[in-house]
Amino acid sequence: MLYNKNIITIASLAILTIGLGSCGKDFLEVVPKGVAIATKTSDYELLLNDPNLTTLGRASQIVMSDELAGFAPLYSVGSGVASVTDQKAFEYQDDIYLPTENVSELGQLEKQLYSYNKVINEIMDSKEGNNAQKKALRAEALAGRAWVHFMLVNYYGKPYNAATAASDPGIPLVKVADVTQTTFTRSSVQAGYDLIIADLTEAIPDLPVQIISRNRMSKSAGEAILGKVYVNMQQFDKALPLFTSSISNLSNASIPVGLHDFNGIFSTGGAFYPINPITGPNRFAMATDKEVLYLKNFLNFYSYIYSAIPVTPQTAALYVKEDLRLNFFNTAPFPPTGAIYPLKMMRCYGRYNNMGINVPDLYMLKAECESRAGDLTNAVKDLVTFRKTRMQKDVPTAADVPVSIASDKVALTKYILEERIREYATAGERWWDMRRLSVDDTYKSTVGMVHHVYDAAGNIVKSYPLKAERLTFRFPQYIMNANPELKQNP
Repeated sequence: MLYNKNIITIASLAILTIGLGSCGKDFLEVVPKGVAIATKTSDYELLLNDPNLTTLGRASQIVMSDELAGFAPLYSVGSGVASVTDQKAFEYQDDIYLPTENVSELGQLEKQLYSYNKVINEIMDSKEGNNAQKKALRAEALAGRAWVHFMLVNYYGKPYNAATAASDPGIPLVKVADVTQTTFTRSSVQAGYDLIIADLTEAIPDLPVQIISRNRMSKSAGEAILGKVYVNMQQFDKALPLFTSSISNLSNASIPVGLHDFNGIFSTGGAFYPINPITGPNRFAMATDKEVLYLKNFLNFYSYIYSAIPVTPQTAALYVKEDLRLNFFNTAPFPPTGAIYPLKMMRCYGRYNNMGINVPDLYMLKAECESRAGDLTNAVKDLVTFRKTRMQKDVPTAADVPVSIASDKVALTKYILEERIREYATAGERWWDMRRLSVDDTYKSTVGMVHHVYDAAGNIVKSYPLKAERLTFRFPQYIMNANPELKQNP
């Protein structure tokens, strides 16, 4: 976003690319307009196959999530913390990026935005290809653009609040692939959501029903994204049918897509076998993971070997012994010394994560929408269906929802939110839930507003409170230097 001195290579196209020199106030990190020459419909499809569209860069929200704590003996950069930026993010500092850095969450997302805009605006005039093919590819790009804008407005805009969204600063909305543009104005959060909804609403009817690749947008994935948008807007009645349809459309897959049954999956012959004593289970191939519907890879050091940011004692207490997800946690820091974390804290290991659309999300968000609507029977049914894939099957009642919770709307919704923590601890997904729940009067109390650092004995030695302003990222300094007219977040 708003870059200068940048280079992009559209490697999947057999077209000319060059390095981009100093471009002043450039919003996109891309080749100049007219340099990458695509003429055929097949060229644009190759662009949608570009691996850069499935790869993300920095993801600071991982360490900002409230299910995590700090472990003092390893709480230093290079020891148990991956970077200075991660440490600043964990501490909820106002500016998490170093003044000299030119890397942020924006970079890869804005490259993707350029590619999607190029397809959207040019493919209908491309050579060869029939109209149906062109419309389907354009729909993929529209949904891809919507996903990028959804991420950006949730990084740099306030949490969606219907009462203030029209005046809350959002992000510049770029709808053209043109780096000669030099003036950028932040739209409102409402305008951002309006464009996201418009893009998805236009795209979904033309999206491919058949799921042929996790790298490509499908109707099921598009519906899921729009459902998540409506969840963020607290319009759960609009989200529910989208999740229902998205789950139904999973059956139209020519590749394995669905829920893993964790029973047996960690054993010989299972998808997550073998389990390495140092790095944990073998869940690192997101491109072939059955539960990935729409792939957006990102690097997460804290679900691998970095050990200074384990889950909190409260998070650890959410798991029962029959929960097979415990295989993704280790009670001992890395490198192993014989010591264990205090207060039953654990570090995550043995898996990478996907920031795109994951099948478990469909079931849990569908259940949440049903619970909020008072349809407790179906909410429990969907939740139990999901939990049966996570709990030991030789304990028949392990997946059940306690009766006292199953009959109470608020209690059940909270239980579903806790299930999301159990599923996504240390994956960064909780940050998005924290944002939307922070403006939800009924459930804002479920958001943790402080990070604690514990010593080896379990004493809190430092605390970092989360103020409301830091639910929104500030733009990095290199962006502000290149674009002084851009309004910075508080």
